[in-house]
Amino acid sequence: MLAFVACSSPTKKAEQVTMDFFKALNAGDYDKARTYTASEQAEAYVNLMSYFDSDSVKAFSQEGEPERTTKIASSEDHQDTIICYVETTEQQSEPADSADVFKQKVVLTKVDNEWKIVDIPMK
Repeated sequence: MLAFVACSSPTKKAEQVTMDFFKALNAGDYDKARTYTASEQAEAYVNLMSYFDSDSVKAFSQEGEPERTTKIASSEDHQDTIICYVETTEQQSEPADSADVFKQKVVLTKVDNEWKIVDIPMK
């Protein structure tokens, strides 16, 4: 009897954590986004995103919230660390304006046998 087991590579698992993290951020679910982090720096990143999404900051902006899409551009496996390079595209409200593309490096390590985000450089 042959049994096929679906295996997922460590890189794919880390990429899924990264995508789940950004989906939570883009949806404004900051508590959920924090569950994918395992460092003060990564949590500070979530807190900063939460601050910029707060009503007190939004009151200064006349623009609506742009639609964001996120994708993994590439990944690197360094044994116990995986680096995901993420591209987030913000569509502009005016069709004539070009979309803004933000590139970020996300570093993940295993914590208690789960991939967690430990570093997201803030630019």
